[in-house]
Amino acid sequence: MFWGKSVVKCLVLLVVVLGIFVFSYAADVDLEKIVVTPYRYSETLENTPTSVSVVDSDEISGSGVATTVGALSNLPGMVVRDWFGNGSKATVDIRGFGEQAGMNVLVLINGRRVNEIDLSGTDWTQIPLEQIERIEVLRGGFGSVLYGDNATSGVVNIITKRGGNKPLSMELVAEYGSYDMNKQSINLDGTVDKLNYYLSLGREGTHGYRNNTYFNGADFSSRFDYKIDSTGTLLRFNQAYNKSNYGLPGALSTTNLSKFNRRYSAYADDHAKDIDYNFVFGVDQDTGDFGKFSLDSSYRKRRTFTNFIGANGGYNPIMKSHIDTIGFNPKYVFDKTLFMMGNKAVFGYDFYRYDFNSDTYDLSVIKQSDNYVRKESSAFYLQDELALNEKITFTGGYRYEDIKYDFNYNDYSLVNPSVDSKINLKALAYNIGLTYKYGKGNIYINHNKGFRSPAVDEYFVYGVFNPALKDQESKNFEIGLQHKFSDLLSFSVSGYLMNLKNELYYNPSTFNNENYDRTRHQGIEMDFKSKLPWNFRLSGNYTFDQAVFEQGDYKSKSIPMVPEHKFNMDITYSFTDFFRWSFSSNYLSNKYFINDEANNWPKLKQVFTLDTKFAFEKKDYKLSWGIYNIFNEKYYQYGVCNATTGAVNYYPASGRNFFVKASRKF
Repeated sequence: MFWGKSVVKCLVLLVVVLGIFVFSYAADVDLEKIVVTPYRYSETLENTPTSVSVVDSDEISGSGVATTVGALSNLPGMVVRDWFGNGSKATVDIRGFGEQAGMNVLVLINGRRVNEIDLSGTDWTQIPLEQIERIEVLRGGFGSVLYGDNATSGVVNIITKRGGNKPLSMELVAEYGSYDMNKQSINLDGTVDKLNYYLSLGREGTHGYRNNTYFNGADFSSRFDYKIDSTGTLLRFNQAYNKSNYGLPGALSTTNLSKFNRRYSAYADDHAKDIDYNFVFGVDQDTGDFGKFSLDSSYRKRRTFTNFIGANGGYNPIMKSHIDTIGFNPKYVFDKTLFMMGNKAVFGYDFYRYDFNSDTYDLSVIKQSDNYVRKESSAFYLQDELALNEKITFTGGYRYEDIKYDFNYNDYSLVNPSVDSKINLKALAYNIGLTYKYGKGNIYINHNKGFRSPAVDEYFVYGVFNPALKDQESKNFEIGLQHKFSDLLSFSVSGYLMNLKNELYYNPSTFNNENYDRTRHQGIEMDFKSKLPWNFRLSGNYTFDQAVFEQGDYKSKSIPMVPEHKFNMDITYSFTDFFRWSFSSNYLSNKYFINDEANNWPKLKQVFTLDTKFAFEKKDYKLSWGIYNIFNEKYYQYGVCNATTGAVNYYPASGRNFFVKASRKF
């Protein structure tokens, strides 16, 4: 009851604030016309009836972050957790999903799905920061209609850079930092006649903060756009190759911490290797009065090798997996006045086929099991945006998705029975939203339904098949405001309520993946940006997030690993037009350990860190240097406990560390 009352009070306060803004400010100051692509077509931010953040390459460069997930960590409503500190295993959490966050955030690169169908999560290291033109984050489930599975709590769309106007430009980038971190990359781009291109080749390495947190990676990517002027046709080709080797240090127990230190690893030999390559071929055809047709076809091949041999190995400690993905995604955008009203509609079809192969071995490298799963998903979607008048825009959409699994599992150790089974799920998503534009901004409200299907390996735990898993459903309600007081100050606020049915999770009591009883995620997100006198800029955001169980044995308990409060503040001072200093503070409140659904044990402590950076940019030269975690705060990204005894294991975060980065364009 306490949870419900507190959120109702917050939402009432939010509605009052929105009303004050609308009726108190009537001057004609337009909200910035930022063009975003959360709808699988371009749209201005002022017309989107949901919470959207856009971070461009200049903001990324000025923020001092070193990784792609670092660029997301300062946004409202988003919590980033890096298991090992080397970026190989990081999770982005939007609106409080804790341990299962990675399965509830859809990640796209130029519109291509990056999420895998197993629990391995998104490999954020395959997205080098230098290649990013901008990042668009759509919070809440409004994107479920257009993107389907995994978009329960939000969509992160990463747009890579295109070539410039010159026939050839070259950029050299080098970075060095603590723990022997070093990165080098070379980027080539340009436009030759009708062809625009961007090529990038890079490598990186680090010993890592802890023992056995080393990481070595290499990547090569390209983007080509060829415009056929006479036909209005644009041909697109994107390609990426990533290879990485990294250590798996595991968690540290209380005994480990007291006997050794935070940088110790009890599993010095555990390691993994990933090879991932993909390509996308696309065609855009502008038909003038009849709209625009697009077609994307994609192929992805991923190979992983995981070796958990520490402490004499566990259950089938060596695993090799192969995932091949084929995608086919036609869509049609119709942008034409309808009944004297502005209208923009998108119709589309998504088809994906995943072939998943996983073989496990014991310490003698004798095969213990093999698991082949084919997953196919077919979906039709429609979304329409109708301008009822100059100020009010209505958006509505619907998606139907058919998901099929075909399992073939063999256990050669004869411990578990073989499996030859098929599962078919039907999923629906819809959204409705209303946007009201006024002189200084806009107000929006929306309601939507989303879903998440089980990952292929969620159906198996230690070789035991659980076909009873259901797909997860969510219903979301959101109200928000974006307001620009003047060119010196802008502000946004949103309040949300998300009710979930059959939320998927791992039950430590039964050692199985199961569906929760009903859960609720609710909160408020606020963000502001300002220009101050004397060349100062100040920005910040605050997030209040409550994630609780609504029914069952854990009723009214908090979902583990979800902090209720998050706060970021950044201040920048420009000494000159090309030299600036920035300082940022970051706060996360305490949260319950993973596996402590009953909330029986003490929480993982709160975190407060400070970072600073200097940046010099003039013409084609860039130089930056800075310090993360200035006061060497000793904190933990993750914590796992034994639900019965309360014994805890920790994943330590990095201590104080520095970096220096330089680039030169030719």
